[in-house]
Amino acid sequence: MRYKEHGIVIEPNEIEFPHVIQNNAYRQTIHVKNVGNKSKRIQIFRPAIKDFQLIVNNPDQPVPPGLEVTGVVEYIAKSNQEQRDIIVIDIDGQEIQIPIFAFPARPEISVDDSIDFGIHVADNKTVYKTIFVRNTGSTPAPYKIDYKGEHPIGFSPHSAIVQPNSSIPIEVSLLTSMVTDVNDTATLDACHKTHEIKLIGKIMNRRLCLLHPKNNEELQKLNFGSCYYGCDLTALAILYNDSPESVAYSALIDDSKPTDLDQEEISDTEYTMNPLNSIITVFPNQGILNPFEKRPLFFRFSPRTYSPKQAFATTLDLPPRRDIAAFMYFELLGASPGLSNIEHSKTKLEIAVAGTALPVILSLEPQALQYPVTYIGQKNEQFIYIYNQSDHKSIDFRFPSIANFAIQPASGKLKPREKLQILVTFIPHQIGNINKTLICEVLGAVVNPNAPVYTQSKPIHQAQCVLMGYSAVITEIPPEKFNMGLKPIISNEVGINVNTTQESLKRFHPRAAVLNSANDTIHNKRASTTYLNNFKKHKVSFPNDRARSIGPFNREDSFITPFTKEERYNYIDPDYAYTDEERKQIEMHENMYNQLFDEQRFQRSEVKRTKEFKKYDNETDLGIKPGNGLESPHIALADVEKNVNKAIIPSYPNWKYRLPTTSELAEQEQTLLNKPLKEGLNSVPTTQKEKNDCAILLSPSQLFKIVVGPPELNFGDVCVNAPVTKFLSVLNNLDQYILVQIDVDSAALKMTSPLCQVIPGKSHVQFPITFEPTQIGLYQRSLSYIINNFYRHYVKIIADVRLPTVQLSTEKLLIRSLSHLLAEDSFRKVVHLYNPLNAPAEFRWIPIIGPKGTAFSIRPATGIIEPYQTIDSEVVWYGSTQAPLENFFTLHIFSTSDSRKIPGNNTSTISNNETTLTLQCIAQVGKAKFKIPEKRVNFGLIPINMISKKSFTIVNEGTNHLFYQITDPNPCSGVVISPANGLVSAGSQTSITIEVTPIELIKFDIKFGLKVLGQHEQEIRMTGEVIEPDLNIPENEFNFGGVPILMKATKQFHIENKVGKKTKKLFVY
Repeated sequence: MRYKEHGIVIEPNEIEFPHVIQNNAYRQTIHVKNVGNKSKRIQIFRPAIKDFQLIVNNPDQPVPPGLEVTGVVEYIAKSNQEQRDIIVIDIDGQEIQIPIFAFPARPEISVDDSIDFGIHVADNKTVYKTIFVRNTGSTPAPYKIDYKGEHPIGFSPHSAIVQPNSSIPIEVSLLTSMVTDVNDTATLDACHKTHEIKLIGKIMNRRLCLLHPKNNEELQKLNFGSCYYGCDLTALAILYNDSPESVAYSALIDDSKPTDLDQEEISDTEYTMNPLNSIITVFPNQGILNPFEKRPLFFRFSPRTYSPKQAFATTLDLPPRRDIAAFMYFELLGASPGLSNIEHSKTKLEIAVAGTALPVILSLEPQALQYPVTYIGQKNEQFIYIYNQSDHKSIDFRFPSIANFAIQPASGKLKPREKLQILVTFIPHQIGNINKTLICEVLGAVVNPNAPVYTQSKPIHQAQCVLMGYSAVITEIPPEKFNMGLKPIISNEVGINVNTTQESLKRFHPRAAVLNSANDTIHNKRASTTYLNNFKKHKVSFPNDRARSIGPFNREDSFITPFTKEERYNYIDPDYAYTDEERKQIEMHENMYNQLFDEQRFQRSEVKRTKEFKKYDNETDLGIKPGNGLESPHIALADVEKNVNKAIIPSYPNWKYRLPTTSELAEQEQTLLNKPLKEGLNSVPTTQKEKNDCAILLSPSQLFKIVVGPPELNFGDVCVNAPVTKFLSVLNNLDQYILVQIDVDSAALKMTSPLCQVIPGKSHVQFPITFEPTQIGLYQRSLSYIINNFYRHYVKIIADVRLPTVQLSTEKLLIRSLSHLLAEDSFRKVVHLYNPLNAPAEFRWIPIIGPKGTAFSIRPATGIIEPYQTIDSEVVWYGSTQAPLENFFTLHIFSTSDSRKIPGNNTSTISNNETTLTLQCIAQVGKAKFKIPEKRVNFGLIPINMISKKSFTIVNEGTNHLFYQITDPNPCSGVVISPANGLVSAGSQTSITIEVTPIELIKFDIKFGLKVLGQHEQEIRMTGEVIEPDLNIPENEFNFGGVPILMKATKQFHIENKVGKKTKKLFVY
């Protein structure tokens, strides 16, 4: 460090000895250099602490510029304590202090101070970040991370030991299960220091919103307004992905809400409408939106009405007005609660769609026009009136062109309640009766099938008017003229009489051409009626009936001469017609192909009949006798109609783009749930069909029909190191195979199997998810699943991992007397121990001995409680006046795999793998109602050195048991009261005996106490006098006389007690 005011440089500016070890020596060098322009006197002085030694040769002369003074500071670590001192450097009399530090060997823990999770969506995905705990010190150091925030953030491992000069990676996980802003702090405790870790992130909602195309305002409803039956209304809206990640959506419509369209029972005599998902639809109804992408959507309203099946056309009224309203959902793909619960989904966009369908009320008056006879080239005009009877909408109309009639105006627009006069002009261009139907077409906007987004005008309704007229021509057909003479100067026009037959010849007598050939019968070959009839149909051959050609007008016509009746030769001109040979060849050619087709058709039918014959007429004997009780099945008309309806393809509008309805999806889901579960499926596709199906990239609408749920697997309270299993259901509502894979990235879920299944179409499969935790605390992670190797989503896994524990029915047990038991055993009660976890738990009861000891016992004192089972432990109080009324028991619970012997009379050390509970036991003894009839026991006169007994009675008159105690069972020498304590049951009595053995002649009056549990002490008195006994035997001797050997002789004698009290008798042999 450079000191400008002194003109020197000191390196280093402080001396530090880090991580020193006891009994070791350390050295550092200090340099003091003169960088000024003149000599300076430099002196370095040693530190004050003796552990620091300074080795320096201070110069006696000033130090010239450019030279330096070097010293060595040596430190000998004599203890593991921190040392601080200074070195003083004298520069021309001015002092500079250089600090010296010596730090003992210790850990130096550092950690990243912040974690930024970024921006994510709430889709149950687990986001992982990694931080490092570094130890730059020289000794190992433990650390512990503590997070008490409310966000689902986990640290793994949350505690460990960091070795010197190393680091430990810590995985920090955030479960994106709810929308929130993460701005929290976690603490890391190490080396008596607390480090703060800043947690930052943002979780947004997976949200779709519908925007107005003009002002981008968010839409909650879409009203089409009104339109006529048969029209299509289209509305434009913008679908916006308001989230930072791509989302896939599929549209559906809710038909569970009642609308005017719903009919409890549709009558065959009423108008019907197309289904709701045909009336309302949207394009496109599925897709994938990139982050913050906008996409135009085209909503369509297409009401249609259909005539009743049974009704009279003359009495059929117009269809009624219908107000249609429904909810359309845009559901985001992912784990779903089920198709039947889609309306409760939190990831859907709900749009209310409404529209009104109106009938076309149009009339033409009159409904028939009769025109008078009109000649060609002339015209006749009449009027009709067109009337729009609707009160709401205008009508665009047009009249299609009709031959021989002209309409003015041919098209136009009618406002509500407007009436218009139409001019219909009859302009005939042909003769005869002309009957036409004038159609008035009502035009409406109908979707172009080739471009579903665009509409075009098409007729949606029509009204008719009958037009009738007759047309005539002003012209005459010239009659036949037969000129006189063989060669007339003026003759008929060529070909004017080519259709003259023999029958049409009149009987007249002209001189030329035919003359009187009609009456000529000389040349008739036959006279039969058939011949004559055929002869009359022949046409007359005139000399000038052909114009410059000898080709016939018709191949089938025959011409004969007027007189000879000979058939004229008809020449076939090949330029105009086929010859007979050519026509025959054509016919033969056609017959060849027809014959070939007939033969092939016959062969195919023979092959089919042969197969059917071999199928049923074979050697297999079914044991069925023909006609033996067999009856033909009876086919009901309803079955026939049902089968016919199945083959009918609906012709409703938008049927190709129809949306699925909630009722259809719920029905499909229920059908799959009613099917038995598929088991034993392949883990990889094996057949070619499975491989092809599992390689298909599914559309969002197809993925929507695959239900994976529930979206949250909550294992609840789980015991550590104990496996528990829940099931993840997969409903494949498609008609093809799918491949579903479970991706496990947590050690607690590593026991899950199988992880992959090939699921057939229309089936229900369950994946067993096995959870075996090893760390205690709240577990929140996500489990991802993949469909067909390309679509991934997440299921939330949540569990509260706990140590083995037991739930007590009560923590304060009040023990009262049971009336149906003996008094000695009546104070008892049962406490219930319930194991709420998924693993067996072993328990031990340890009493807490108080200063008065304990009067409580509990059985069983040890045992094992199976998962979700209950064991009863009975607590018994052995009552007495000395027994404590309250005591505590400690319940130790631990895993069966961690069982240890705990001494019954010693307090065990609680390990990290067990839990303890405390049970307080209190005996409640009711107040006894009793009496002592003799509170003064009088012994009277009693002999000395002899035992005298008296008793007194305790009568329990109450309903509670009575515990008593003699406060002093030996009030004086020679007096014994027994029993000293005891129990008097309710409604009974007991006697207490007093024994007195006097050893001196005295009068006594002794008091002693009787203590009843729960009441005041009672005083009992005993009185009496001790006297010496006075006995007299009248006989002085007993003379038995002679007694034979082996015989027995007896004598009586008398003893007189002169005192009047009983005296102990003593016999001496």
